[in-house]
Amino acid sequence: MTQPTLRFRPLRPAVASDRPSSLDLLLTITPPALLAEPQRQQRPPLNLALVIDRSGSMGGTKLSYARKAARFLAGELTNRDRLAIISFDDEVQVVVPSTLVTDPQPFIAAINTIHSGGSTALFDGWLAGATQVAEHLDAAQLNRVLLLSDGQANHGLTDTTEIGVKVAGLTQRGISTSAFGLGADFDEDLMGAMAAAGDGTLAHIESPSQLADLYASELQGLATTIGRRVSLGVRGKHGAEVVDLLNDLRPTGAGNHQLPNLRAGQELNVGVQLKLPAWIPNQEILSVRLAWEAPGSSERQTLIEHLTLPVMDSEEIKQLDPDEVVAEQLALLRANRERRHVIAELDRGDVSSASLNLSQLYEELSAMPASPRLSRELDLLNEKLALLKSDPKRSRKNLKRESQRSSLNVWEGDDEQT
Repeated sequence: MTQPTLRFRPLRPAVASDRPSSLDLLLTITPPALLAEPQRQQRPPLNLALVIDRSGSMGGTKLSYARKAARFLAGELTNRDRLAIISFDDEVQVVVPSTLVTDPQPFIAAINTIHSGGSTALFDGWLAGATQVAEHLDAAQLNRVLLLSDGQANHGLTDTTEIGVKVAGLTQRGISTSAFGLGADFDEDLMGAMAAAGDGTLAHIESPSQLADLYASELQGLATTIGRRVSLGVRGKHGAEVVDLLNDLRPTGAGNHQLPNLRAGQELNVGVQLKLPAWIPNQEILSVRLAWEAPGSSERQTLIEHLTLPVMDSEEIKQLDPDEVVAEQLALLRANRERRHVIAELDRGDVSSASLNLSQLYEELSAMPASPRLSRELDLLNEKLALLKSDPKRSRKNLKRESQRSSLNVWEGDDEQT
């Protein structure tokens, strides 16, 4: 399989030789596209556990759609794939233990027996699903827990940090977790932490009718995954100091950072800010190491690239036009981060400051050259500003999801309904 490519894209294509300076740049990671259909290699088999919240708040339409989407998922799998179905309220039920999907009908019949009940033992439900996956863990498979909940964890282990540690431990063993929050009342901080620690997908779902589309997207994402447990190491050289990664990536060991799974043809951008001393020609500025595991293998693969740029007088550099594409992407990454500050203000109950900061962010982006992507971002910010007045809780949920787009695979299927 062809390796991903890593491209350095500086805001301005030179560094100063006469004085200390800063350097803003974009690291663009591009996984290879899928081969044409007749030549495409068969995807690795899947080892999945679908964990469904059946607490009282899931009753009625939500659970009806959850069952329908689960039936869809079972029907999309093949006899090479394993599936377990778990449901939970304050108790956990293994509806179907992990089984090869030679016939979806037994799964469908069992799914139809799931009915709503009591409280929300979210961690216990996830753990039961992870246990089912672990019993058949195989590096040749894609092993994942799909967790669906509409509520707050209020039974058993509920601490977000502790749960994140547990999820991360399973990730290190090769079991990833995707977290799907449904409706207006789920804990977006917990679900986001689980998806981040679990190296999976995060989804905020406005309507249960979207569940089948979400599961189809998740299966497509698994089928196109070419790298998992992806890490990025960024090191300054010869006195260059990396002062910030704009994506707010999850740290791993040895000073590296976790990236989302590499999916065929899906570009990843990481914003980097550096401080440099007066620079000497032909010196390397930066070393970047990308590492990942291909599906079906536990062997780490690596790609290492180095950055060298021309040197110029600082006054000459000021005359260089910035790369507008890079400037826009860096601004969007900063906008994701600014959303976190707005969320913190909402958590303090300061809706006025949150609204003011969101308005300032809107004005800053409005001053940039127009583009379709920027227009979409402005539309999203405008929607959140309106929601801050009418429904701050919902606005927070959507801001939280958007703030994580630069560090997670975030399902965007509900954008039109935000």
